Amino acid sequence: MLKRGYPEDAAECLEKILEMGYDSAACYSWLGVAIARSRYGDIIKAEEYCRKAIKKVYYRPQYYNNLAEVYLIWGKKQKAIKAMDNTLKLDDSNKPAHRELTHLGLRTRPVIPFLSRRNPINKYLGIILTRVGLR
Repeated sequence: MLKRGYPEDAAECLEKILEMGYDSAACYSWLGVAIARSRYGDIIKAEEYCRKAIKKVYYRPQYYNNLAEVYLIWGKKQKAIKAMDNTLKLDDSNKPAHRELTHLGLRTRPVIPFLSRRNPINKYLGIILTRVGLR
């Protein structure tokens, strides 16, 4: 329902699942997103659900992506960036997190950190590693 654009319906279904006793981190995480996306969403409650999911299962990158989405809806860009950084700590190849960070205008660290970003060595090494897919 979330993918089809019905966050209110998705939130209602997920809440019913939780009420039935199915205590799942995935339900909490997606419920947080559904609440945040809904027109009358309680962002604080959405954040709490996402955090509860992460507390239950901290090693799922998707839960950090969901928390980041809640923060972006809320307008808290720095918190969203931290959540996406946590995603990348767990899974450095997580494409949704890389895409979102790129969309937000964040740049990757220079390949050789002690050289400036404009140094030709850093510049061309970065280009080559990106094209090869190692970055």
